[in-house]
Amino acid sequence: MNKTLWRNALDYINPYIPGKSIEDVKKEYQLDKVVRLASNENPQGPSRDVVKAIQKSLNQLNLYPDSTAKNLREKLAIFYNISREEIMTTNGADNAITLLISSYVNEGDEVVYSTPTFPAYRSTTILMGGIPVEVPVTEDWCFDLNAMYERITDKTKLVIICNPNNPTGTIVSKENLVDFLDKVPNHVQVIVDEAYAEYIDDKDYLTGIQLFKENYPLITVRTFSKFYGLAGLRVGYVVAKRDILEPVLRIREPFATNRIAIDAAIAALDDREYGKTHLKETREGKNYLSKELGSLGFEVFPSHTNFLFVHLKMDSLKLFKKLLPYGLIIRPCAPWGLSEYARITIGIKKENELFIKTLQKEIPNHIKI
Repeated sequence: MNKTLWRNALDYINPYIPGKSIEDVKKEYQLDKVVRLASNENPQGPSRDVVKAIQKSLNQLNLYPDSTAKNLREKLAIFYNISREEIMTTNGADNAITLLISSYVNEGDEVVYSTPTFPAYRSTTILMGGIPVEVPVTEDWCFDLNAMYERITDKTKLVIICNPNNPTGTIVSKENLVDFLDKVPNHVQVIVDEAYAEYIDDKDYLTGIQLFKENYPLITVRTFSKFYGLAGLRVGYVVAKRDILEPVLRIREPFATNRIAIDAAIAALDDREYGKTHLKETREGKNYLSKELGSLGFEVFPSHTNFLFVHLKMDSLKLFKKLLPYGLIIRPCAPWGLSEYARITIGIKKENELFIKTLQKEIPNHIKI
């Protein structure tokens, strides 16, 4: 197709580069087993109760889902002790971000956030004719709320805080967050992206939903993709006052969350024991990988998520390519402009051990740190 027919904004948007797929690596290297430590998926998969709910739901695939996902919203409302009218489900958290920016940003409006972070903030802002205002993170890789506040102008429409941040795994302290929210002018809407919030056990963390219940006019984005192991079903949701959700609901797809996804998410919320087990195994895996990677000479930064942000002190693409024949996939941070850094997902015990043993074997032969 003639590129002159494209929307003009696309000239300023780089295509999203997903992590290497398991299928591609299997085919390319003739492997039966591939471990992906790149996409921050839950390696344990969904709970048994979720699988049973999915199997039951398969009998109704001929029927459209409830467009409002009423049953899931009611379950979430009870879970958080809020009104179901303050919840909107989406096709994953990235769909939520797209809908929110598309609903609020006009041409020339500014959207403020820190970088590096989730790339959809920038691409969707540009697509809507908005202006991304990108503020570098602090020296310890946290969102710089003070610098972000200084960049707010009369043209600022949205501020987005990724908390915990992707790809750095850092959080914003509750004191800094509350101080920031107390200063934000009324013409600015704040969005808190909390895709990894379920992994946090830090007393210095305050969720967007907690602040929302304290009457801060926040928008909080959550997902079932990470902690609950439903990445393949694409279930996200937004928590905000009804009047804030109103413009978003006007452009949201009629059936944004499918029938199987709704039933699976309801079952996931009910299975509390699964969540406890997953958290325990994730923390153990994080401690193991942090220690072993550090002993290999890498710099591992504290993480509040199910992944590690690691300074490899070398070209991360080089290591990425060296690991592929072993059936191991990591996420180089080159797309964020961080050529010596990688994002490494916490796997199950045997996957983590395989990863470390492979590094121990590969580093002396090919890599000088």
